[in-house]
Amino acid sequence: MAIGKAEFKPNQLDHLLFEAFPGLVIRKDLTQEIRGTSKAPSYVIEFMLGKYCANLFDDNEVREGLRLVNGEIARYIPRGDETEMVKAAIREHAPHRLIDLVQVELNEKLRAGVYWASLRTANIQNVNISPEIVKKHQRLLLAGVWCKLVLIYDDDIQYNKRTYPFVIQRLDPIQISHVDLDEYLAGRALFTRDQWIDVLVRTMGYEPKHPRMTQRIKLLYLVRMIPLVENNYHLIELGPRQTGKSFCFTEFSPYGSLLAGGSITVPKLFVSNTNPPQPGLVTHADVVGFDEIAGSSFNADDDKNLYKSYMENGSVNRGTIPVNGDAGFVFNGNIEFDPRNGMLAEHLFKPLPASISDDTAFHDRWAAYLPGWELPKLTPEMFTRHVGFILDYTSELFHRELRRINNYGTLWEQWFEAPVNQWSARDQRSINRTFSGLTKLIFPAGVMEKEDARLLLELAMELRLRVLVQLHIMSSQEFRTTELSYIDKDTGETNVVRIIGEGEGNSEAF
Repeated sequence: MAIGKAEFKPNQLDHLLFEAFPGLVIRKDLTQEIRGTSKAPSYVIEFMLGKYCANLFDDNEVREGLRLVNGEIARYIPRGDETEMVKAAIREHAPHRLIDLVQVELNEKLRAGVYWASLRTANIQNVNISPEIVKKHQRLLLAGVWCKLVLIYDDDIQYNKRTYPFVIQRLDPIQISHVDLDEYLAGRALFTRDQWIDVLVRTMGYEPKHPRMTQRIKLLYLVRMIPLVENNYHLIELGPRQTGKSFCFTEFSPYGSLLAGGSITVPKLFVSNTNPPQPGLVTHADVVGFDEIAGSSFNADDDKNLYKSYMENGSVNRGTIPVNGDAGFVFNGNIEFDPRNGMLAEHLFKPLPASISDDTAFHDRWAAYLPGWELPKLTPEMFTRHVGFILDYTSELFHRELRRINNYGTLWEQWFEAPVNQWSARDQRSINRTFSGLTKLIFPAGVMEKEDARLLLELAMELRLRVLVQLHIMSSQEFRTTELSYIDKDTGETNVVRIIGEGEGNSEAF
């Protein structure tokens, strides 16, 4: 749909967000307008839109900004079939500018070790990049970084009598350079709880006023973002296709990484055996998503033990090499049945690879099981035409500021307490981490009312309980818990959270 014909009707929340965060918000319909024309993820597109579409309510300025962004995409982001044209442009018109996803690897077999960059969209390999640039931007060694590039051509560069003429002269990652937590908190104070939840849902690109967007559905969407604000948060979500499960790893943040199938390897995740060893994704990413997990292999017991150790402690030892990381693991998989209508499997971990599907010790490490079958399949009318944060702003603020906060997990204890001897240490840690993540997202200043805390606590308990119920189905003698309770300190009342049916989470809060 052309932007000139699309109707944008700003509402009160649009104006409030624009006034509270000038220059840090964008009309999300503009992102949708461009996404289909470029391989660049949403956070890159919105970074570019933010430069040219500052006045979101001036349709002429927006249309001109959209024209300029489309021009930059056409000029600087290559298509895969333009490889030879790009090579020729670098040779004939250097310095040549590009925007591309850059990934770097060390070729230790060449003289003194050489770093090679790959331009993933342009499909150009063996591009020279200096150790100084790599040292400054170490994430280039992992899943890659979208960057603005200046390239030159130097046919004097040779290794083993072969010429490698393409050189990255300058590299600037595409990201907002500065975020201020105090400014963010001051802006957040202007919104009610429900308004802020709607802002976050719109930032993800969805329309919170859609009839299917109940409060529960909105909160489940926010749970997907918890690994971006909470260290070592491990989450599993199985559900139907086309519900946006991988969005937070591919579109929302450059600090998320999505692995699929055969790309899941221990060296890539933890540490390589090269000399010197190269740290893996868990040391640099905020969250590692495992997509289509049902098709992956976890056959080696030693590999499984590394996963278990990391999920428990945030660290592993591979040989003599210790690895510490803050990244969370998120397992995504597709199931086309709704457990609320009857189970088609023994338990809700059964669709995972056979080597781990029945491993209770593995699954006891999940902080939460998100019921993906409750989330609606995404249709065009579910995408918002309103204002949300520029994704690069939220990704930087989440990464640099909110992840550093470590004292929100027990805020609920002002009003509530856990029964003696009911919650295990893992239950406590899991519930606290989910509560902390939701608090960082919805109440980033750590200030809330009692009923706000109850809402988040009951959801955190339910998501952990779903794990426990499945463990009980798998081994009832070892795992006896099928409900969790908490006590209201004011009234002394015990509140029970249960799973109703095989997969549907329910408590008095919902």
